[in-house]
Amino acid sequence: MSIHSPGVSRGVISAISGLIALGAATTAQADYSNGNFEAGDLSGWASQGHTIPSAIPTFPPTTLSHLGLGSRAPMSAVLPPGSAASTNHELFWNSHAARIHDEQGGTGNTASSLTQRLTVTSADLDPDGKVHVRFSAAPVLQDPGHAANQQPYFFIELTNVTRGTSLFHSFNFANEPGVPWKTYAGNTFTDWQAFDIALDVGSDVAIGDEIELITVGAGCGQSGHAGALYLDNVRTQLAVTGTSLWITAAGPDSVCLAGGSRVTYTYTFQNNGSDPVTDVIASLGMPATSDGMEMEFLSIGSPTFGGGSCSAPATPNGPALCDIGSLQPGEQGTISMTVRIPSGATGVSLNNGNYVLSGMTEDLDPISQLGPLLRTDLLDDCMVLPDIPKLVPGLGQKGLLLLSGLLALLGAVAMRGRHGGL
Repeated sequence: MSIHSPGVSRGVISAISGLIALGAATTAQADYSNGNFEAGDLSGWASQGHTIPSAIPTFPPTTLSHLGLGSRAPMSAVLPPGSAASTNHELFWNSHAARIHDEQGGTGNTASSLTQRLTVTSADLDPDGKVHVRFSAAPVLQDPGHAANQQPYFFIELTNVTRGTSLFHSFNFANEPGVPWKTYAGNTFTDWQAFDIALDVGSDVAIGDEIELITVGAGCGQSGHAGALYLDNVRTQLAVTGTSLWITAAGPDSVCLAGGSRVTYTYTFQNNGSDPVTDVIASLGMPATSDGMEMEFLSIGSPTFGGGSCSAPATPNGPALCDIGSLQPGEQGTISMTVRIPSGATGVSLNNGNYVLSGMTEDLDPISQLGPLLRTDLLDDCMVLPDIPKLVPGLGQKGLLLLSGLLALLGAVAMRGRHGGL
C-alpha cells in the first residue's frame, strides 16, 4: 500500500443476464486479488463496457439495474504512478491505480465498470468481528450542467451474491450538492475518498458467502460529456503501510423534509496506517439538501478517543472543528454531531460528504483523508414532533406518542363516564 500524496492517503447482484456479462473473477483466498492493481493490469477483475440511456431510468439509483446499462467495449485502464491532467494534476497516486471509464474520451452515452467477487473466509474478519470491504475512490466528472439524471456519474454497489441481497450502494453525479468538489477546465473532482463497508457476520454475510463489488464510471445522458472513477487499495485488511488516516460517517436512512427535523451523524476516525500521526483534526462541514441548502448546526460532542474537544462552526457556512491530538497505529474514536433542517428546505436527499480528517506525519508533512458521501432520503409525508426534552425531560418521540395515546384513551374514558357509559 502507498500514500497517494502528502495531502491525501489512499486507499449487483448479477441478475441482469443477457444485458451485462460481468464474469467477475472469484477469489478463494482471503482479501481481493490485485486490489491495489500493482500487477500493472486488470487481472483478478472483470472489465466491462456499457451503453447508457439518455437519462437514468430510476433516479436516484440504488441498485445496478436502475442505471439502464447496455453492452459495448470497456474504456478502463490501470495507470502507473502519476496524476490526472484533467484535474490540473491535483489528483495523483504514487503507485498503480485503476481508472474506470475515461473522463476525456468517455462520451457518446458510454460507461465502464470493474467487478470482482470474493468468497469470504475467516481470514477476512476484522478484530471487531465484522467483514470490512475497504477501498479508495475519486471521481473525475465533466460538468455540463444537465438535469441530475443526465449528468456524468459514478456508482458503486456491494452485494451478497449467495443470498441475493444488496449490502451497500453509493452514487454521485457531477457537481452534486453536499460534496467538496474541486473544478478545473470544466471537470469536477474530489480528493481520494475513503470507503469502509462494515458487514455484520450473520445478518449481512457468512463465512463461505460470495460477495461482489461493482464500480461504474459514466458519461452524460446527452452524449457529449465524459466521466471516470479512479479506484485503488480494494481490500478487506485494515492496515496500510506508511502513514494513513481514515474517516467515515453514519446516520439515518431517512428523515422528514420539514423545518426543525434533527439529524445526528456519528463520524468514526482512525489511524489505519503503520506510522503515528500528530495534530489530528476533524473538519466536519455542514450537510446540504440535494438542491443546495445547508443544514443548521445544533451541537457536537467531544471525541471519544484522544482527549480532545470540538467547537461549533466559526461562520454560518463553516465546518465544526475537532482537535483530536495524536493517533497511534490502530487507534480510533467517534464524534457525534447534530444538525437541523432549516425552514423552506427542499430536495429528495440530504447529502453529507464534506468531512475531512487531517494531521501531520513524523516528517511533519501534512496528510488528510476525505470521507465518502452519506446520502439520507428526505420524506415529505411525515410529521416532525416538538422538542421533547422541553416538555417532558427524558421522554423520546416514541414515548411521546405512547403518552399521547394514553391521554387520548383516558379522555375517552372520562367522557364515557360523564355520559353514564361506565
